[in-house]
Amino acid sequence: MNIGIIVHSQTGHTLLVGERLREKLQSDGHEITVMRMQNIGSSEAPQNPKDIKLDHVPEAKGFDALIFGAWVQAFTLCPGFKLYLNQVPDFDTDNISCFLTQQFPYKWMGGSFALSKMKKLLAAKGAMPNASGVINWSNKKREKQIDGLVARFSSEYNR
Repeated sequence: MNIGIIVHSQTGHTLLVGERLREKLQSDGHEITVMRMQNIGSSEAPQNPKDIKLDHVPEAKGFDALIFGAWVQAFTLCPGFKLYLNQVPDFDTDNISCFLTQQFPYKWMGGSFALSKMKKLLAAKGAMPNASGVINWSNKKREKQIDGLVARFSSEYNR
């Protein structure tokens, strides 16, 4: 299966999870393409999507499956990922999964809300995610969370 992993990552945390997914899914025999996008300009994380510019808009067509990764900003989905979804055309697959990273130790500290927002935005483009998850970066069980997410996504794409 040809799987695209598209991540919006500023600090590299979300990209690290995307790379862990790439490693596992490649070892499962899939062809994987990881694409990272970032905000450009200000070193601060702007709240208003009008103040954000992305370094590029990764192509989401031509894949059998897509995995989207983004981060939680101010207790909600980062506006850069919202901007990306507004700019990218509809997907040509409905085999989609998504994940978020957040600094806080528990997903109820914005991660759950941000994930529901991400799912709603994907649904508006005709995609209902098959698998999803939140990685809490400051949680002492972060590595177990990442391993669990990788295992869930692997089993989803190896049915």
